[in-house]
Order: sequence, then structure tokens, then C-alpha cells
Amino acid sequence: MECTCCSNDLCTSKIALFSMLSNDEQLELISKSKHLDFKKGDIIFRESDPSDKIMIVRFGKIKLNHFSVEGKELVTDILVESDIYGEQNIFSGGNYDVNAVALEDSGVCMISQSDIQKMVMNRPEAGVKLLGAIGSKLSSANEIIDLLSINDAKARLAGFLIYRMKRTNKEIIELSRDDIAAYTRLTRETVSRKLSELKEEGVIEVSGHKKIKIIDKETLRDISESGK
Repeated sequence: MECTCCSNDLCTSKIALFSMLSNDEQLELISKSKHLDFKKGDIIFRESDPSDKIMIVRFGKIKLNHFSVEGKELVTDILVESDIYGEQNIFSGGNYDVNAVALEDSGVCMISQSDIQKMVMNRPEAGVKLLGAIGSKLSSANEIIDLLSINDAKARLAGFLIYRMKRTNKEIIELSRDDIAAYTRLTRETVSRKLSELKEEGVIEVSGHKKIKIIDKETLRDISESGK
């Protein structure tokens, strides 16, 4: 389906990689893209599918995961509105190394990597933006590696909450216990127990099974740092 839904509110306008393009150039790029909507639980792409498109999240929440040899789910990222995935494979080709699963009803724009390559060739400054975007992804990946190196479960969970707050620029984190557990490599039981401790200490508020509001950022950061 042609992405006509972006004609008035271009999804590309929210992405640093495309910010140097004129409105007409963005429209041209969008006119060649695919507009896809998914229901909660739908698989957008699978690990080992050809990595020949860049995905922009229009709305919703999308989980990137893969599974260990023991069959344990490992979450590598959770994407929200205006996030982009696939730019790191623009010139390397190959296959995706993760699955993308809709955590809730979600919509994406899929842009062909060949169209992105043409853009970079025609607009060299786009290549600079691309390197910056890839650098940010590497920095985020390193932050996750540092986070997972924290042995203390409470400190690791506190660090994860700080990370997600910065990542989404929101003080309310809406993720299930299972997804947090898969992201932090902790058990679901441990996540629930440590969230309860943080709630009792007045650092966070918890509503239902998926909503966590950060109340005291400084204390949460101190708890995270204490485990390093």
C-alpha cells in the first residue's frame, strides 16, 4: 500500500537522517514506501529475512528480539513512534538479526534501502547524517551492554528504567514485566519483586501490569550507580 497517510504529516520529517531533505524530496521518498499496519502480536519481520528495507515507526510499540540456543527470549530494543530501524544495514545488505513484533496495534513505513542509497549518493550530507544515526545506535548498544554487566538485580532494573526514560523522553514507562525481564535478562519474578521495592521506597509508582511512573530520578540513578 502506498504511504498516502504520510502526505500531510511526513514520518520522515521526524527522523534526523532525512531532516536535510526538502518537503518535495521527502514526499518522493515516501511515495515509494509501503504503509503497513499491524495488530498486537503480529510479526513485522523475522530474523534471517532479507534486510532490504528501513522501518520507521508511525505509531505503536514494536519489540526487537531473538532467542538463545536454550530458547530464552532476549529483547534488544523496544521501538516507539518516530524510531527507525535498519539504517545500520543500508550498505552491508544481508539479513535481519532480530525479529520485530508489535507489542500493541502499530503502524510502520517501510522504505527500500536502494532508495536510501540513491538519496545518499545524490545528497552527500545525508551520508553524514547516516553515520551520526549509526553512531547513536552503537552508543545505545554500548549503554545496554554496560547495563547488563551490573550484577545487582535492583541496580540493573533501576538503570534500565533510567535508560528507557532517556530513550523515550517520558517519565512513564509502559512495558510488561515479561518484556522488562527479557530486556534486562532478569526473571519475571525478580522484576516484580524489585519493582515492588522501588515502589515502597517512593521512587516509582506502578499502575496495573504495564505502567511505571518514575517519581524520583536522582534516587533511581543513585541506585543504578551503586551497582557498578
